[in-house]
Amino acid sequence: MAYTTYTFYQNDYYGDVIADETAFNKWAARATDKLNYLTFGNITPDALEDYDTEVQKATCALIDVLYQIDYATKNATDAEKGNVKSKSSGNESITFGSNDTLITAVMADQKAQYKLMVDAVTEYLQGTGLLYAGV
Repeated sequence: MAYTTYTFYQNDYYGDVIADETAFNKWAARATDKLNYLTFGNITPDALEDYDTEVQKATCALIDVLYQIDYATKNATDAEKGNVKSKSSGNESITFGSNDTLITAVMADQKAQYKLMVDAVTEYLQGTGLLYAGV
């Protein structure tokens, strides 16, 4: 079960990256799994009770990051949705734009993606103890 809902995403987190509840549910499930990994399994029922809002906001932040990385990766060469500046047909020529964003900068780098995810959840979970990797 996901750590947050579409209602929380829209009304409390003020998320606007995903506008479709069906797509949101897919990414919420993935973000919940990733958040469990990033928190070393420290999100227990007791932790959820104590840090409900923080966990939900961290999940929302992770949803946005995961969705944007996936979207940018899938549409990198799409002239309408991606980073294509111009496209010719004869002898096919594609010129990519220089409108890099944080998301497009990390598309091909797994370590940079991981750091971006950690940064996104740390903003909300710092000081909760949920990011502690020790025993």
